[in-house]
Amino acid sequence: MFCKEEMPISMKRVQRIGRTIVLVALPMVVIFTLINMYLLTFVHRGSSETTFILNERVYNKNSDSSSKKLPELRKKDSRDDNAMNLRQFDDAEKELNKKSGDGDEVSPEVKDVKSAKDALVVMKDEAVDRMVEKLKMANNYSFFPSYFWNSSLHDLTRRLGATAKHKARTLPGYAQIKRFSGKMPAWKLFHRNIRQFSLYDPDDPNLYGMLIDMATLPMIEGEENDGGTQLKINVRFSNEGRAVIKFMRYPREVEADENRYIFDDLERHIAEIAAFQLDKTLGFYRVPPTIGRRVNITSELEPIMPKSIKDTLFKSPAGNLCFYGECDYYCDSAHAFCGHPDTIEISVQSYLPSRNIAKRKSWYQPWRRSYSKYRKAYWEKNDDLCDTIRNESPYNNGKLLLDMIDAHTFDFLSGNKDRHSFATFKDFGNYTFPIMYDNGRGFGRQTYDAMSILAPLRQCCLIRKSTLLKYVKLYVGPERLSVLMEKALGSDPIAPVLIKPHLNALDRRLLKILQAVAECIEKFPVNKVVVSDRF
Repeated sequence: MFCKEEMPISMKRVQRIGRTIVLVALPMVVIFTLINMYLLTFVHRGSSETTFILNERVYNKNSDSSSKKLPELRKKDSRDDNAMNLRQFDDAEKELNKKSGDGDEVSPEVKDVKSAKDALVVMKDEAVDRMVEKLKMANNYSFFPSYFWNSSLHDLTRRLGATAKHKARTLPGYAQIKRFSGKMPAWKLFHRNIRQFSLYDPDDPNLYGMLIDMATLPMIEGEENDGGTQLKINVRFSNEGRAVIKFMRYPREVEADENRYIFDDLERHIAEIAAFQLDKTLGFYRVPPTIGRRVNITSELEPIMPKSIKDTLFKSPAGNLCFYGECDYYCDSAHAFCGHPDTIEISVQSYLPSRNIAKRKSWYQPWRRSYSKYRKAYWEKNDDLCDTIRNESPYNNGKLLLDMIDAHTFDFLSGNKDRHSFATFKDFGNYTFPIMYDNGRGFGRQTYDAMSILAPLRQCCLIRKSTLLKYVKLYVGPERLSVLMEKALGSDPIAPVLIKPHLNALDRRLLKILQAVAECIEKFPVNKVVVSDRF
């Protein structure tokens, strides 16, 4: 009886507890769920899946296809579109600069827009525009040749200084050598066409014949090159031509380590190839002809390897054939050159004429670096070096100082800080051109511009007129240096030689060269900055 009386009371308690859960706990669960949904939405605004809008197109920053579309933002041959793109990025850049200065975290969207602007390189600058207008009025409105505006860079480079280059004398050593009645190989004909003011003629068919030979002919002999700090081999081809080869060490996408000094930097085989094509595109004609090639380590290199290199051959854990040779820097198994599995890319640079025929003279480069971790060179701490150099031999002859400034603008474009000396052919005296070999430390950084390379230009406030005309031509368009270089390198056997960020860096650095010239022209009259000579 007792149990039957208690049952209704227990049931009533259970019912009251159930109603309490329904009325109190369930609303709390709903509220908690809504709060979580809101927080997730807020957090994902800055997530890695963020999309952003540029020029009425939607891009997802994790998408490969979106990055490929970015160059479309700059419509070909359109300066108005350049200006529009520049305005689109201004707000994002201001936010980036402001927050960077305040130490605040910058949103991923703004960082991506900044990266996109760096990649696009809008060729528009107010100071450079003012300089161009000032140049138009210089020399009684005759600064720019009549053919300038309607010429391509290809045509412009062949007209500027053409008379001086084509009528210049060749190396006298070849006049004493009797010509053979038979057909001469391309490399010998190429050497006979070296002139006082240029290493090669860009339209010489023997130049291209020699490049093809270097890329295809069997290599029959090799010896280790003693010059420089890193491994390279001198090779002889089946037609008796000779060349210097450098090996691929790492992929094109790998940038130079920002924590290394220039004397610790690793050389890149692609830099030698790209430097030659850049030299030819800009019409300097001072870099020895260079081309890429793929070779088999087992069948092509090992038979001609000197013992010092052959003894270092080994198989990597991945099964690839590697070697490292003997040299001053980075010749050890940790820095080996490895094939895939035994095929490797190389750069092949033509030999200069034998010293028995054409002796060379090495010159101290005034703006060379200290190559020390603990001290800087004089010019890095003082701006008055040019006041002394311009009055010293051989730089006071009216040509070599301008050549040095040309060389530094060229090195700035490639990012090469390793121009410690240069050489000339002794038979031509001091009134000749510097031979621009050893470019392996260029094209190492894609987003960093070494402004110190422009020290001679900024400290002397001098530039050759023909050089400035070529740079201005690439600024006003419609041609862009990046596009011309991509086309020039496109036919190389190991193309693509340069990846897009390195090509885009050429346009960015060209603009900075012109900004430096514009700064000089703001300080001094045009005829004190721009030197008109026959080159």
